[in-house]
Amino acid sequence: MSSLLFLYNEVLYRPLFNGLVWFYNIFPWQDLGLAIIALTIVIRILLVPFLWKAQRAQKDLAAIQPEIKKIQADLRNDREGQGKALMELYARHKVNPFSGCLLMLIQLPILIALFQVFQKGFNPEELKYLYEFVSSPGALNPVSLGIINLAKGNLYLGVVAAATQFLQTKFSSPAPKPSGDKRDFAQMMQMQATYIFPALILVWSYTLPSALTLYWTILNILAIVQEAIMRKFPTNYESGRAAIKSNP
Repeated sequence: MSSLLFLYNEVLYRPLFNGLVWFYNIFPWQDLGLAIIALTIVIRILLVPFLWKAQRAQKDLAAIQPEIKKIQADLRNDREGQGKALMELYARHKVNPFSGCLLMLIQLPILIALFQVFQKGFNPEELKYLYEFVSSPGALNPVSLGIINLAKGNLYLGVVAAATQFLQTKFSSPAPKPSGDKRDFAQMMQMQATYIFPALILVWSYTLPSALTLYWTILNILAIVQEAIMRKFPTNYESGRAAIKSNP
């Protein structure tokens, strides 16, 4: 357990805390809000290759849902044959069915570490974790722009975070296709992600440090920008369909 805590501290908590303090030092007036925005942009840029690949795979998976449902219906009494047919389908379209898990595995540890940074980082004792090349500011002033205390919950910032989460989910989710099954699992999950998660963010904004809410807001905005760029490039499924049409 101690080695896991050491790994967590050295790989996640300490680098993120030092990055936050470094940006805090270089910005005028040592504004924590600006430091969080800058740190969020850097984190997103570093994760772009992984997130890009995972999101493209998710879009491919959504595109072949009709074929998946057909296989599941045709082979509903043959679990082994169904599994084999699905694996062949994924391989043919170069789709990773676990892409959604990859997105969560990438972002969740960083979110947990940042929660710790924003929760404990205002304690001057935490400055002992600074690297030698990062100057100590003496203490982090949690008040940003002279009005927002980022160490406490903030309902207004929570509303913005919930709104950007809703827009990001709507923008990145594929358009729902008509289904005769009202209990369609994928559509139910999409509906929950679209409406319930933003509501949860709004509720959490009462108790969580608003520094974390600000981070999530900026992350959503950057995700919307990335999605807009990604739409200009064909996915593996779309490229494969285009190749089949050009070489019948």
